[in-house]
Amino acid sequence: MPEPQHRSVSLPAAKLPWHHTLVGKVVMFMLMGVLFAYLTGSLSGFFMVERGAREQWMREAQVNAQIVSATIRRIYTSVAVKTDGTGQVTHIISQRPIGDEESVLETGFSPIDVLALASAQTRNNVWLFATSSEGFTIVADALNTPSDSPSNLENNTWHTASDAADFYVGFASIGGEEHFISSLPIVTSNGQLLGVLIATIGQKTGLYQMRDDLVSKAFIALMVVLVATALLVTILMRQLFTPVPVLIRSLTAIAKNQTADSTPYTDRNDEIGRMAKAIDALRKKVIEREHLLEVKDEALRFQHLAHHDELTKLPNRVQLNNALKTALHSMLQGDVFNVMLFDLDHFKAVNDSLGHAAGDALLVEVSQRVQKLLNHNDLVARLGGDEFAIIQRVVRSATSEAKVLAEAIVSTLREPYQFDSQEINIGVSVGIATAPVDGRNSHDLLRHADLALYAAKAKGRDRYMLYESGMTMNLGISEQR
Repeated sequence: MPEPQHRSVSLPAAKLPWHHTLVGKVVMFMLMGVLFAYLTGSLSGFFMVERGAREQWMREAQVNAQIVSATIRRIYTSVAVKTDGTGQVTHIISQRPIGDEESVLETGFSPIDVLALASAQTRNNVWLFATSSEGFTIVADALNTPSDSPSNLENNTWHTASDAADFYVGFASIGGEEHFISSLPIVTSNGQLLGVLIATIGQKTGLYQMRDDLVSKAFIALMVVLVATALLVTILMRQLFTPVPVLIRSLTAIAKNQTADSTPYTDRNDEIGRMAKAIDALRKKVIEREHLLEVKDEALRFQHLAHHDELTKLPNRVQLNNALKTALHSMLQGDVFNVMLFDLDHFKAVNDSLGHAAGDALLVEVSQRVQKLLNHNDLVARLGGDEFAIIQRVVRSATSEAKVLAEAIVSTLREPYQFDSQEINIGVSVGIATAPVDGRNSHDLLRHADLALYAAKAKGRDRYMLYESGMTMNLGISEQR
C-alpha cells in the first residue's frame, strides 16, 4: 500500500509543466499584476504629472502676475489694480501709459529698472508692451535686450487689441519663441487699452523636458521591474506590504501639515517607490503652497503699509490724496464734500511729561473715537504726528453737517483719557473747508482748511472754524500770540 501511494503522488508531479505549478502560477500572476499595475500607474502618473505641471505653470504664472503688479504699484503709486473673485490681479488701471517720460521723471525709475525688480523676484524675463497703430510696441524688457534686434521681442500672441484687453495665462509666441506667460493688460478707468505687461515662467521646450525625461525613464524602469519581479518574486511578496504603514503615517503627518521630514522609500524602484515619491511630491506641494501663501500675505502687508499709518492703522497721506482725487472727480456730478484738518491741543506736553508710549496710546484712542463719529462714506487719515484729516461726504447741507461733525469731534476728544491709572485731558482744534466753494483742487482745499485750523488755534483752541475768505496764516499766528 505505501509503495503504490508513493508512485501515484510522485509521477504526476514530475510531469507538470512549469506554468502549471503553483510557483509558476504565482510568478505569472505577479508578472501580469506588476505589468498591469506598472503600465496603469505609468499612464496615470504621466497624465497626473502632465496635468500637475499645467496647474503648476498656471499657479506660477498667476503668482508672477501678482508679483509684477505689486512691483508696479510700489513704484507707480498712482496706478490701481482690478481683481477677480479669487483675488487674482487681472488688470492694471492707469490714466497714462506706464514707463513714459513723465513717469520716469516722477518716480526716478526707468521702465527697465522697474521690470528688472520684478524679474529678480520671478527669476524670469518680464516685458512691457505699449499699444500703437501697428499693434504692440516694445517699451522695455527686464533683460534689456538690445534695441537693434527687435525681432527677438516681437509679440505675436494677440491678433487684435480686444484680445489683449483680457488677463491671459498660457503659451504665447514672443520673438519667435514659445513661452508660458501671464499677461496683465494696462487699461484706463474707462477700459481703453494702453499696453500689456508680460511675465514668463520659461520656454516651452524647457518646460516639457521633464515630461520627455519621465517617458524614457518610465520605459527603462518598466524593463528593470519586470526582470526583477521574475527573479525575486518571493522577496517582493514578503516586502510588498511592509512599507505601507510607514507611508500611511507619512500621509497622516502631511494631513496635519507636518512637512519637515522627507518621505521614506523614495529610493525604491517599484510601486512602493512610486507611491513614496508621489507622497513626497505632495509634501513638497504643501510646502510650496504655504510659501506662496506667505508671499501673497507679505505682498498684501506691504500694500497695506504703503497706504496706512502703522500706529493707528488709519489711511495715510497717500490714501488721503487718492481719496481727494476721487472726491474732486465726483464734483463733476454735483457732489459736495468737506475737508477737515485737526490736531490735538497740548499733545507735546503729554509726550514731554508722560513719554512717547503715552502719546502713542493717546493717538490710537483718538483715532478710534473719531472713526465712530464718521459715516460709512467718510474717511479719516493720519498725516503725521498729531495731525489728522477728514473727507466728509455731504448729504444735504455742507455747513450744518460740518458743524455737527466738528462739534462731535471737539466734544468727544475733550473727554478724559486714561493711561496707567493717570487721567489725561487734551483738546482739539479743527479747520474746515468746503468743496467746491472753498476750492476746486486738493491744494486749495487743504490750504484753506489749514488756515481755518490756525484761526481756531488763534481763537483759543479747543474749537472749530470754517474757512472764510481773507483768512491768512499771519493773522492766525498774530492772534495766537
